[in-house]
Amino acid sequence: MHFLIPLLILLVAFPKINKKLAVGLALLTLLPDIDFIIDFTHRFLFHNIFFPIILSSIIYFFSRNLQVALISFYYLMSHLILDLAVGALALFWPLYQRLIEINISLNSWWQFEFNIKTYPLTRVKEHMIAYPSYFLTKEGVFVLLLLVIILIVAYRKEIIKLFKK
Repeated sequence: MHFLIPLLILLVAFPKINKKLAVGLALLTLLPDIDFIIDFTHRFLFHNIFFPIILSSIIYFFSRNLQVALISFYYLMSHLILDLAVGALALFWPLYQRLIEINISLNSWWQFEFNIKTYPLTRVKEHMIAYPSYFLTKEGVFVLLLLVIILIVAYRKEIIKLFKK
């Protein structure tokens, strides 16, 4: 999900973008999850707003290409946004030592509900044990199918040409 959803959004929003660059940089969406292998630091060590800012700045420093840096920042932030949709993150760690959870929903009266909750970082361990696999949620599969449909509509001429060969 972290790889496909941001890539599809980027390809639909910017159909003339260099496809090799978009796909190559999309691998950055997986990078924040490296903190999963470090004993229960997942969702705060690399899942904060400072990680995308610092890493995309380093990428800009070495590439001297603003487009590459902005796409990198987009991919890294998309990981945080997708994770925030299914749980809490330490968005401002190490400055703010708590997990932040944002819930946006539509109630039975068709009113949007918006709640922000915070939890101590010790809840990361509880969350990872309670939800060992959150990659294929109902919402995630629905969003993925919607984006695939949008992508097919946006690139229908190219897809038709591909099958005519």
